[in-house]
Amino acid sequence: MTITTPNNSFNATLQDLIEYPANGINSTVLLKDNNSQYSLFCLAAGTNIDEHTSTRNAVITVIEGSGNLNLEGKDIALTPGVFIFMPANAPHAVQAKENLAFTLALSEHLPAKKGVSQKTIDIVKSTAPVIKQHGKTITTRMYEIMFDTHPEVKSQFDMAAQANGTQHAKLATAVYSYATHIDDLESLKAMVDKIAHRHVATHVLPEQYPIVGECLLKAIKDVLGDAATEEVMTAWAEAYQALAGVFINREQQIYQNAS
Repeated sequence: MTITTPNNSFNATLQDLIEYPANGINSTVLLKDNNSQYSLFCLAAGTNIDEHTSTRNAVITVIEGSGNLNLEGKDIALTPGVFIFMPANAPHAVQAKENLAFTLALSEHLPAKKGVSQKTIDIVKSTAPVIKQHGKTITTRMYEIMFDTHPEVKSQFDMAAQANGTQHAKLATAVYSYATHIDDLESLKAMVDKIAHRHVATHVLPEQYPIVGECLLKAIKDVLGDAATEEVMTAWAEAYQALAGVFINREQQIYQNAS
């Protein structure tokens, strides 16, 4: 949900907009345009956001509550009034010790990185047959890991499709398609667009992509065992980051068009 759009004046008392979930995170986009996005995050006490990065510069301003931000290995206490600037691509993680509310301002996107290296393309394409063979086992394991370590994301998934395995199968097909067409993403445009619209409908956030990536890579390692060499895992990490960027950019376009 976006409260307002560019070209409209807007004012609010942020405390009036705060609404904490029983667990996990509530987020509300206050304003977004082609260059910036301003959001309100409300974290239930005990919620952790694992280490991740953003392709955009970001500013956090704490409204109420207490917690901790680990920014590039340094712990910063989150208390009311604290203002923090985070440069693009800086690793960071958040822990809410009490109910915690803060605004997050994202600046203009950095220029998109060039595609993945040829070495990564070659390695990922070489794994396509084994990804096809074990795809559903990998995605089933991925969801097990994710729901165990990040139960707050369950509400964004169709649990009926989880129960009957159709969601696992669809994701397995998508992962295999990416492995075979990593050097020809134009051929995946229809698939990317369909998934991106589904992500927008379920309010997937850019900050959640590192969670999925971490769980997918762990699942690949768990299922493939010794075949998931360090070289293979490094290639898939780079490949996933590139694909996440494609989805994040497409979803931003969809959000903006809907404003």
